[in-house]
Amino acid sequence: MARVTYGESITEYAGSIGGITYQKNRSGNIAKLRSNPTVNPSPYQSIYQTQFAMLVALWPTLSLPNKIDWDDHAAAHKHTTPWGAEKTLSGYQWFLLCNILRLHYHPAPILTPGAWVPPSPPEPFTIETSSTYIRAAWDPPDIFTHMLGYISLPLRQSSLKLRRSLFFRGYKVVGSPVTNWDFTSFFETLANVTWADFYASANCHIIIRIMHGTITSGYFSSFTSAITKLPPPCLIPFYAGSPCRWKKRLNLMSSKALSQPDPYPGIPDICCDPITMFIVLTDQ
Repeated sequence: MARVTYGESITEYAGSIGGITYQKNRSGNIAKLRSNPTVNPSPYQSIYQTQFAMLVALWPTLSLPNKIDWDDHAAAHKHTTPWGAEKTLSGYQWFLLCNILRLHYHPAPILTPGAWVPPSPPEPFTIETSSTYIRAAWDPPDIFTHMLGYISLPLRQSSLKLRRSLFFRGYKVVGSPVTNWDFTSFFETLANVTWADFYASANCHIIIRIMHGTITSGYFSSFTSAITKLPPPCLIPFYAGSPCRWKKRLNLMSSKALSQPDPYPGIPDICCDPITMFIVLTDQ
């Protein structure tokens, strides 16, 4: 990157030419080599991208009554984001949002919106950890239809207000009611660690966020969230390992995970970040 000084005849230039991009940022006018990022989607991301492209192509083929149904739904209902904010979506956005979640489990999209039942967030939960597991736990058990779960990378901060990237893993089918939901194997795959070894030396926080809804219609609630400290307070005196070493390890895991391509371009709120998603389905 280099700073650029313009003369009297040319005061500013923006755009790319000859492999060089000219733009303006906080430091002033600059010139830099044009970036050419490569994207190697994972199998899950390839499936998602194919499904999303199919939905975009399907919308223009819907009948006028079907489109009117989606537009009427958009006019009557606001979308609640995972963070609890209400947003007004168009009928087209509702069509994409509902179906991209539905297609994780059902083979075919819905052409009209399902019956509107505002989903309530899951009951509050705690995060239980030991040398063999990390899991969300409910007491009393939570009774639900479908839930989506998300887990963060290790964090040095201890605030639930953090909105760190989360990563898609797949769906899981379980029964109801639920007393706990194990995240151990998903975390091991995401962070490329063995949980027992990580637990023995970790000095960090981990966030789990869960939404409740109905995957058949694609309607989901805002998050219910919890955060845990590793090691638990009672184990802090036995912390093993160099803090500097684990700081480097956390940075390496974050770098590797965040280098994955974004699997959810163009979907508002729920899928705007790379995420770790587990779809839990109960018998109905």
